[in-house]
Amino acid sequence: MKTVYITDVGSFMPNAPVTNEQVEAVLGKIDNQPNRVKLFVLQNNGIKQRYYALNPTTGERTHTNAQLTAEAVRDLCQRLDMPLTAVQGLACGSASPDQLLPSHSNMVAGELAMAPAEILSTAGVCASGMTALKYGWMAMALGLRDNFVATGSERASAFMMKHVFTGMTQGLQPGQVAPMVSFEKEFLRWMLSDGAGAVMMEAAPRPDRLSLRIDALDVMCWSGETPTCMYNGLNKNKDGSWSYWTDEPDMFDVVRKGYLMLQQDVRALEAHMVRVGVEGLKIARDKFGVDFDQIDWFLPHLSSMYFKGRLDEGMRAAGINVPDEKWFTNLSYKGNVGSASIYIILEELLHSGKLKKGQKIFCAVPESGRFTVAGMALTVV
Repeated sequence: MKTVYITDVGSFMPNAPVTNEQVEAVLGKIDNQPNRVKLFVLQNNGIKQRYYALNPTTGERTHTNAQLTAEAVRDLCQRLDMPLTAVQGLACGSASPDQLLPSHSNMVAGELAMAPAEILSTAGVCASGMTALKYGWMAMALGLRDNFVATGSERASAFMMKHVFTGMTQGLQPGQVAPMVSFEKEFLRWMLSDGAGAVMMEAAPRPDRLSLRIDALDVMCWSGETPTCMYNGLNKNKDGSWSYWTDEPDMFDVVRKGYLMLQQDVRALEAHMVRVGVEGLKIARDKFGVDFDQIDWFLPHLSSMYFKGRLDEGMRAAGINVPDEKWFTNLSYKGNVGSASIYIILEELLHSGKLKKGQKIFCAVPESGRFTVAGMALTVV
């Protein structure tokens, strides 16, 4: 296999940052819903501001997911002084594509007016950006392409606007609480936001800048032993079975029953996320020889700062000791952007002036959809 290098990283955050005090004004207040979920989540997740592809006054969309992704790729290619027509491969990961068909990467390639190139779209939640990156890495390692762009992007706001909840709150009297808008259905509304990131992979480092050699990259799932935790397009029944939006004979019931909401089983999240995340790090150590004692920068995708202490505790119990000063995250001011988060974190660190030749970086991306963990070891060259 050939060695592959990340030669630069681009990102795009739409519009002005939105503070916690502004979130509900931008997304719209859910009728007949008290503020207790909003207050609880915002007090615990550590996010102070985030970005939405929305006009803050009208709530109208300012960018599609494909447009967000295209802006990140343009930023990347501009940094490299590389024409978009020179891109030979494009792999795009997202949990929130704009449409069911065609694929997300098809739409991004269209936005970019790319020359004919190989494309791939990866589905999932937070790890989908890393599975896209892994595909590009494998294509490069096999010598099939001279360069490959991978992206992670989200337009989660599409699932969090007031109108998504309207079908479940219609017909209620003033002061009456919406019985179907549960904690699980509202939780992610205060967690997720919009943005995109992109990396360029090439066969050699660039002589005019720092590059990142990919030493190891793996994606593993624990779905065979864990329950579904984060979902959209299906509802969990009281007996534990699932109902799917495609089975509804009345399409209006798809809205009324909340199928279009991003939902989170917080009990499953609490029970499995840290354990699975630590097991993923142990695989990186034991299978790929990652020496965490020698890591200079640890880049975790944290959905919430609530999990930082618990993850650190679990790592230490497993013999993985990473001092706090080696952790690097921008969750508090960039937000939880799902599959794009690791790209946005890596972009900031790469251009921060903090990196030095020879330093080791480890990126960790746990995903709660049905529990997947992605890990990537890098060396600064």
